[in-house]
Amino acid sequence: MTPDDATLSLVAAAPVDELDVEMLGRLAELVNAADPVPDGLVDRIGMALTIEALHAELAELRLVGEPALAVRADETSIEAGTITFTTDVLTVMISVHHENDRVRIDGWAAPAGELAVELHQTGSVTTTRSDSDGRFAFVEIGRGPARLVLRRPEEPSMPVVTPQIEL
Repeated sequence: MTPDDATLSLVAAAPVDELDVEMLGRLAELVNAADPVPDGLVDRIGMALTIEALHAELAELRLVGEPALAVRADETSIEAGTITFTTDVLTVMISVHHENDRVRIDGWAAPAGELAVELHQTGSVTTTRSDSDGRFAFVEIGRGPARLVLRRPEEPSMPVVTPQIEL
């Protein structure tokens, strides 16, 4: 061990003192000023951890048509008319209809069957059920980022979760 290594080991083993706390506080201020935490990041992290805990089946996004890409600093969202999400166990197609400042979502799931369908938006969850043909709808929904969570009756604890989209 070199003298520098020995000194570094002693300093690293020492308790945190007032000077350390002051320097860490200044560093935190600099980081917050240069690269603040994006709005909604804590909520998205919570959702991601919830999904991980549930061992959810994550749907893969398949775009139909040519959507306009929405550019966001904190997460890329997609605004589209028709979107298909696929997993090994379920395929879901949604059609998004913009009606002034509100949105209507018509969806179809295959294989057909009754599902619990949740629409997760910042701070709120809207629920519905699909019919025996796999059809469902959400009406008078506010615009903004959203994702679907679908639960099959045979495996309600293993939801299918779509990526975030921009409504």
